Amino acid sequence: MTVHTEVPSRARTAPGEPRGGERCFTPVELHRIPDSAIPREPRLGGACVPVPADRLVSLARSGPAVLGLPPGLARTGDFTASVFKELRALVHLPDDHSCVIVPVPPRTVRRLLAREGWAVDHGAVPGPLDHTERPSAVRGPDGWAAADLSRTSWPLDETVLGELDVAVFCPSWLLGVVPGSTVLTLSARAAAAARAREAEGPFSVRALLESDASGAPRPSASDLMMFAHGVRTLAESHPERVESEAEARLELVADHTAGRTWLAGSPYRAGRDLAAVLPTTLTPASVRELAEFLEARSIVYGLADPARPTALSVGLSRAVPDDDLVRLLRLLDVLLGEAR
Repeated sequence: MTVHTEVPSRARTAPGEPRGGERCFTPVELHRIPDSAIPREPRLGGACVPVPADRLVSLARSGPAVLGLPPGLARTGDFTASVFKELRALVHLPDDHSCVIVPVPPRTVRRLLAREGWAVDHGAVPGPLDHTERPSAVRGPDGWAAADLSRTSWPLDETVLGELDVAVFCPSWLLGVVPGSTVLTLSARAAAAARAREAEGPFSVRALLESDASGAPRPSASDLMMFAHGVRTLAESHPERVESEAEARLELVADHTAGRTWLAGSPYRAGRDLAAVLPTTLTPASVRELAEFLEARSIVYGLADPARPTALSVGLSRAVPDDDLVRLLRLLDVLLGEAR
Protein backbone atom coordinates (compact mmCIF):
# COMPACT_ATOMS: atom_id res chain seq x y z
CA MET A 1 0.00 0.00 0.00
CA THR A 2 1.22 3.50 -0.80
CA VAL A 3 0.41 6.02 1.93
CA HIS A 4 0.69 9.69 1.00
CA THR A 5 2.24 12.08 3.51
CA GLU A 6 1.14 15.29 1.83
CA VAL A 7 -2.30 16.86 2.03
CA PRO A 8 -4.41 15.18 -0.67
CA SER A 9 -5.87 17.55 -3.22
CA ARG A 10 -9.52 17.57 -4.20
CA ALA A 11 -8.44 16.49 -7.68
CA ARG A 12 -7.57 13.08 -6.24
CA THR A 13 -11.00 12.58 -4.71
CA ALA A 14 -12.72 9.68 -6.43
CA PRO A 15 -16.05 10.34 -8.21
CA GLY A 16 -18.93 9.87 -5.82
CA GLU A 17 -16.65 10.00 -2.77
CA PRO A 18 -18.41 11.74 0.17
CA ARG A 19 -17.34 15.26 0.96
CA GLY A 20 -16.68 16.61 4.46
CA GLY A 21 -19.54 18.21 6.33
CA GLU A 22 -22.40 15.88 5.37
CA ARG A 23 -22.72 13.59 8.38
CA CYS A 24 -23.78 14.09 12.00
CA PHE A 25 -22.73 12.36 15.21
CA THR A 26 -25.32 10.83 17.53
CA PRO A 27 -24.11 9.96 21.07
CA VAL A 28 -24.50 6.34 22.17
CA GLU A 29 -24.91 4.74 25.58
CA LEU A 30 -21.57 3.66 27.01
CA HIS A 31 -22.80 0.12 27.69
CA ARG A 32 -23.25 -0.30 23.94
CA ILE A 33 -19.51 0.16 23.36
CA PRO A 34 -17.68 -3.22 23.50
CA ASP A 35 -14.60 -3.51 25.69
CA SER A 36 -12.50 -4.26 22.60
CA ALA A 37 -13.24 -0.72 21.37
CA ILE A 38 -12.15 1.09 24.56
CA PRO A 39 -8.51 2.25 24.45
CA ARG A 40 -6.44 1.67 27.59
CA GLU A 41 -4.62 5.01 27.19
CA PRO A 42 -6.87 8.02 26.49
CA ARG A 43 -4.28 10.43 25.09
CA LEU A 44 -4.40 9.10 21.54
CA GLY A 45 -5.38 12.20 19.58
CA GLY A 46 -2.91 13.94 17.33
CA ALA A 47 -3.43 17.12 19.35
CA CYS A 48 -1.74 15.33 22.28
CA VAL A 49 1.53 14.99 20.35
CA PRO A 50 3.28 18.32 20.95
CA VAL A 51 6.60 17.66 19.22
CA PRO A 52 6.75 16.98 15.44
CA ALA A 53 9.28 14.52 14.07
CA ASP A 54 11.55 17.15 12.55
CA ARG A 55 11.81 18.81 15.97
CA LEU A 56 12.97 15.50 17.47
CA VAL A 57 15.63 15.20 14.77
CA SER A 58 16.83 18.74 15.45
CA LEU A 59 17.09 18.14 19.19
CA ALA A 60 18.83 14.81 18.70
CA ARG A 61 21.55 16.43 16.61
CA SER A 62 22.10 19.61 18.58
CA GLY A 63 20.44 19.32 22.00
CA PRO A 64 22.46 18.74 25.18
CA ALA A 65 22.72 15.19 26.50
CA VAL A 66 21.09 14.97 29.91
CA LEU A 67 22.15 11.38 30.54
CA GLY A 68 25.65 9.99 30.38
CA LEU A 69 27.11 12.62 32.72
CA PRO A 70 30.73 13.61 32.09
CA PRO A 71 33.33 11.92 34.36
CA GLY A 72 34.18 13.84 37.51
CA LEU A 73 30.91 15.73 37.78
CA ALA A 74 30.86 16.41 41.51
CA ARG A 75 27.60 18.34 41.80
CA THR A 76 24.11 17.83 40.49
CA GLY A 77 23.73 21.49 39.49
CA ASP A 78 25.07 20.96 35.97
CA PHE A 79 22.87 17.91 35.53
CA THR A 80 19.75 19.78 36.70
CA ALA A 81 20.58 22.71 34.42
CA SER A 82 20.92 20.39 31.43
CA VAL A 83 17.55 18.78 32.20
CA PHE A 84 15.85 22.18 32.17
CA LYS A 85 17.76 23.32 29.09
CA GLU A 86 16.52 20.37 27.08
CA LEU A 87 12.98 20.58 28.48
CA ARG A 88 12.78 24.25 27.49
CA ALA A 89 14.00 23.41 23.98
CA LEU A 90 11.51 20.57 23.68
CA VAL A 91 8.45 22.70 24.48
CA HIS A 92 9.76 25.93 22.90
CA LEU A 93 9.64 27.86 26.19
CA PRO A 94 10.72 31.50 25.60
CA ASP A 95 14.00 32.55 27.22
CA ASP A 96 12.32 35.10 29.48
CA HIS A 97 9.93 32.53 31.01
CA SER A 98 10.72 30.76 34.29
CA CYS A 99 10.29 27.02 34.64
CA VAL A 100 10.23 24.79 37.73
CA ILE A 101 9.36 21.16 38.42
CA VAL A 102 7.20 20.68 41.50
CA PRO A 103 6.83 17.16 43.00
CA VAL A 104 3.05 17.45 43.47
CA PRO A 105 0.09 17.00 41.05
CA PRO A 106 -1.19 19.97 38.98
CA ARG A 107 -4.35 20.32 41.09
CA THR A 108 -2.17 21.05 44.15
CA VAL A 109 -0.25 23.72 42.24
CA ARG A 110 -3.56 25.26 41.10
CA ARG A 111 -4.69 25.46 44.73
CA LEU A 112 -1.38 27.11 45.61
CA LEU A 113 -1.86 29.73 42.90
CA ALA A 114 -5.43 30.38 44.05
CA ARG A 115 -3.99 31.56 47.39
CA GLU A 116 -1.45 33.92 45.81
CA GLY A 117 -2.71 37.50 45.72
CA TRP A 118 -0.81 38.47 42.57
CA ALA A 119 -2.30 35.54 40.63
CA VAL A 120 -5.83 36.29 41.84
CA ASP A 121 -5.50 40.03 41.12
CA HIS A 122 -4.37 39.42 37.54
CA GLY A 123 -6.76 36.54 36.82
CA ALA A 124 -3.75 34.24 36.43
CA VAL A 125 -5.04 31.18 38.31
CA PRO A 126 -5.23 28.22 35.86
CA GLY A 127 -8.77 26.96 35.43
CA PRO A 128 -10.65 24.38 33.38
CA LEU A 129 -10.54 24.87 29.62
CA ASP A 130 -12.99 24.28 26.83
CA HIS A 131 -11.21 21.40 25.09
CA THR A 132 -11.43 23.11 21.70
CA GLU A 133 -10.36 26.63 22.64
CA ARG A 134 -6.87 28.03 22.50
CA PRO A 135 -5.42 27.96 26.04
CA SER A 136 -4.63 31.68 25.95
CA ALA A 137 -8.14 32.64 24.75
CA VAL A 138 -9.43 33.30 28.29
CA ARG A 139 -7.67 36.27 29.85
CA GLY A 140 -7.96 38.12 33.15
CA PRO A 141 -8.85 41.77 33.69
CA ASP A 142 -5.27 42.90 32.94
CA GLY A 143 -4.90 40.72 29.86
CA TRP A 144 -2.98 37.96 31.65
CA ALA A 145 -3.58 34.36 30.56
CA ALA A 146 -3.24 31.13 32.57
CA ALA A 147 -4.04 27.50 31.79
CA ASP A 148 -3.67 23.95 33.02
CA LEU A 149 -2.54 22.17 29.85
CA SER A 150 -2.92 18.66 31.28
CA ARG A 151 -6.27 18.04 29.60
CA THR A 152 -6.40 20.46 26.69
CA SER A 153 -6.75 19.05 23.19
CA TRP A 154 -5.20 22.13 21.59
CA PRO A 155 -1.87 21.24 19.91
CA LEU A 156 1.06 22.28 22.09
CA ASP A 157 2.97 24.19 19.42
CA GLU A 158 5.78 26.68 19.83
CA THR A 159 3.48 29.62 20.52
CA VAL A 160 1.24 28.24 23.27
CA LEU A 161 3.51 28.54 26.33
CA GLY A 162 4.79 31.88 25.09
CA GLU A 163 1.24 33.28 25.19
CA LEU A 164 0.60 32.13 28.79
CA ASP A 165 1.64 34.02 31.91
CA VAL A 166 1.07 30.95 34.05
CA ALA A 167 0.97 27.38 32.75
CA VAL A 168 0.94 24.03 34.51
CA PHE A 169 0.93 20.53 33.10
CA CYS A 170 1.62 16.99 34.24
CA PRO A 171 4.68 15.69 32.34
CA SER A 172 3.39 12.11 32.33
CA TRP A 173 1.47 12.57 29.05
CA LEU A 174 4.38 14.35 27.35
CA LEU A 175 7.30 12.31 28.63
CA GLY A 176 5.75 9.01 29.67
CA VAL A 177 6.98 9.32 33.27
CA VAL A 178 5.02 8.36 36.35
CA PRO A 179 2.29 10.94 37.22
CA GLY A 180 2.59 13.00 40.37
CA SER A 181 4.70 16.00 39.38
CA THR A 182 3.98 19.30 37.67
CA VAL A 183 5.86 21.56 35.29
CA LEU A 184 5.10 25.20 36.17
CA THR A 185 6.05 27.98 33.75
CA LEU A 186 5.76 31.73 34.40
CA SER A 187 6.16 34.73 32.10
CA ALA A 188 8.63 37.42 33.09
CA ARG A 189 5.89 39.63 34.54
CA ALA A 190 4.32 36.73 36.45
CA ALA A 191 7.67 35.72 37.95
CA ALA A 192 8.36 39.34 38.94
CA ALA A 193 4.94 39.60 40.60
CA ALA A 194 5.51 36.35 42.51
CA ARG A 195 8.95 37.43 43.70
CA ALA A 196 7.61 40.81 44.84
CA ARG A 197 5.36 39.15 47.42
CA GLU A 198 6.40 38.65 51.01
CA ALA A 199 7.54 35.12 51.78
CA GLU A 200 4.61 32.98 52.89
CA GLY A 201 6.39 29.79 53.85
CA PRO A 202 8.20 27.18 51.77
CA PHE A 203 5.21 26.29 49.60
CA SER A 204 4.78 29.53 47.72
CA VAL A 205 5.60 30.45 44.15
CA ARG A 206 8.32 32.80 45.36
CA ALA A 207 9.95 29.95 47.30
CA LEU A 208 9.67 27.63 44.31
CA LEU A 209 11.48 30.19 42.13
CA GLU A 210 14.28 30.73 44.64
CA SER A 211 16.64 27.80 44.37
CA ASP A 212 18.05 28.36 47.85
CA ALA A 213 14.69 28.80 49.65
CA SER A 214 14.63 26.63 52.75
CA GLY A 215 12.03 23.87 52.83
CA ALA A 216 10.62 24.46 49.35
CA PRO A 217 9.53 21.18 47.72
CA ARG A 218 12.09 20.00 45.18
CA PRO A 219 12.16 16.96 42.96
CA SER A 220 14.43 14.22 44.28
CA ALA A 221 17.47 12.97 42.38
CA SER A 222 15.49 9.93 41.26
CA ASP A 223 12.65 12.21 40.08
CA LEU A 224 15.11 14.22 38.00
CA MET A 225 16.74 11.10 36.58
CA MET A 226 13.34 9.72 35.53
CA PHE A 227 12.35 13.11 34.13
CA ALA A 228 15.64 13.40 32.26
CA HIS A 229 15.22 9.93 30.83
CA GLY A 230 11.77 10.86 29.53
CA VAL A 231 13.07 14.05 27.92
CA ARG A 232 16.03 12.34 26.31
CA THR A 233 13.98 9.37 25.08
CA LEU A 234 11.53 11.70 23.38
CA ALA A 235 14.21 14.00 22.00
CA GLU A 236 16.77 11.55 20.77
CA SER A 237 16.01 7.88 20.55
CA HIS A 238 16.69 7.06 16.92
CA PRO A 239 14.86 9.94 15.21
CA GLU A 240 15.01 8.17 11.85
CA ARG A 241 13.17 5.26 13.44
CA VAL A 242 10.59 7.70 14.83
CA GLU A 243 9.81 8.67 11.24
CA SER A 244 9.57 5.08 9.98
CA GLU A 245 7.40 4.08 12.96
CA ALA A 246 5.04 6.97 12.22
CA GLU A 247 4.74 5.81 8.60
CA ALA A 248 4.01 2.25 9.74
CA ARG A 249 1.29 3.48 12.09
CA LEU A 250 -0.17 5.62 9.32
CA GLU A 251 -0.43 2.51 7.17
CA LEU A 252 -2.11 0.70 10.07
CA VAL A 253 -4.67 3.52 10.30
CA ALA A 254 -5.26 3.37 6.53
CA ASP A 255 -5.74 -0.42 6.61
CA HIS A 256 -8.27 -0.30 9.46
CA THR A 257 -10.30 2.54 7.94
CA ALA A 258 -10.40 1.32 4.34
CA GLY A 259 -13.88 1.58 2.85
CA ARG A 260 -15.39 3.55 5.72
CA THR A 261 -18.20 5.83 4.63
CA TRP A 262 -17.44 8.30 7.42
CA LEU A 263 -14.10 9.08 5.73
CA ALA A 264 -13.96 11.73 3.01
CA GLY A 265 -10.50 10.71 1.83
CA SER A 266 -7.41 8.68 2.71
CA PRO A 267 -5.63 9.31 6.06
CA TYR A 268 -2.47 11.37 5.62
CA ARG A 269 0.25 13.21 7.50
CA ALA A 270 0.70 16.97 7.25
CA GLY A 271 4.42 17.25 6.61
CA ARG A 272 6.27 15.29 9.28
CA ASP A 273 3.81 15.77 12.12
CA LEU A 274 3.43 12.73 14.35
CA ALA A 275 -0.30 12.62 13.70
CA ALA A 276 -2.65 11.19 11.08
CA VAL A 277 -5.31 13.47 9.65
CA LEU A 278 -8.57 11.62 8.94
CA PRO A 279 -10.79 13.79 6.68
CA THR A 280 -14.38 12.91 7.56
CA THR A 281 -17.89 13.37 6.21
CA LEU A 282 -18.88 14.90 9.57
CA THR A 283 -19.95 18.50 9.98
CA PRO A 284 -17.60 20.71 12.05
CA ALA A 285 -20.18 20.74 14.86
CA SER A 286 -20.31 16.94 14.81
CA VAL A 287 -16.52 16.64 15.00
CA ARG A 288 -16.55 18.87 18.08
CA GLU A 289 -19.43 16.91 19.63
CA LEU A 290 -17.66 13.61 19.01
CA ALA A 291 -14.40 14.88 20.55
CA GLU A 292 -16.20 16.40 23.53
CA PHE A 293 -18.24 13.21 24.05
CA LEU A 294 -15.03 11.17 24.34
CA GLU A 295 -13.12 13.74 26.39
CA ALA A 296 -15.94 14.28 28.89
CA ARG A 297 -15.93 10.53 29.60
CA SER A 298 -12.11 10.32 29.76
CA ILE A 299 -12.06 7.80 26.89
CA VAL A 300 -9.97 9.67 24.30
CA TYR A 301 -8.39 13.13 24.30
CA GLY A 302 -7.19 15.29 21.45
CA LEU A 303 -9.06 14.04 18.38
CA ALA A 304 -10.18 17.51 17.29
CA ASP A 305 -7.77 19.91 15.61
CA PRO A 306 -9.23 23.44 15.30
CA ALA A 307 -7.19 23.98 12.13
CA ARG A 308 -9.10 21.15 10.40
CA PRO A 309 -12.73 21.42 11.57
CA THR A 310 -14.07 18.42 9.59
CA ALA A 311 -11.12 16.09 10.29
CA LEU A 312 -10.03 13.86 13.16
CA SER A 313 -6.41 13.84 14.32
CA VAL A 314 -4.89 10.56 15.56
CA GLY A 315 -1.48 10.29 17.20
CA LEU A 316 1.28 8.30 15.48
CA SER A 317 4.10 8.58 18.03
CA ARG A 318 5.55 5.64 19.92
CA ALA A 319 3.56 6.81 22.95
CA VAL A 320 0.47 5.45 21.15
CA PRO A 321 0.45 1.62 21.39
CA ASP A 322 -0.63 -0.19 18.22
CA ASP A 323 -3.31 -2.08 20.16
CA ASP A 324 -4.82 1.16 21.43
CA LEU A 325 -4.69 2.60 17.92
CA VAL A 326 -6.74 -0.34 16.65
CA ARG A 327 -9.14 0.01 19.60
CA LEU A 328 -9.60 3.70 18.80
CA LEU A 329 -10.48 2.96 15.17
CA ARG A 330 -12.98 0.31 16.31
CA LEU A 331 -14.45 2.88 18.68
CA LEU A 332 -14.90 5.39 15.85
CA ASP A 333 -16.70 2.71 13.82
CA VAL A 334 -19.07 2.03 16.75
CA LEU A 335 -19.78 5.71 17.35
CA LEU A 336 -20.25 6.49 13.66
CA GLY A 337 -22.53 3.52 12.96
CA GLU A 338 -20.09 1.39 11.00
CA ALA A 339 -19.07 -1.38 13.44
CA ARG A 340 -17.83 -4.52 11.70
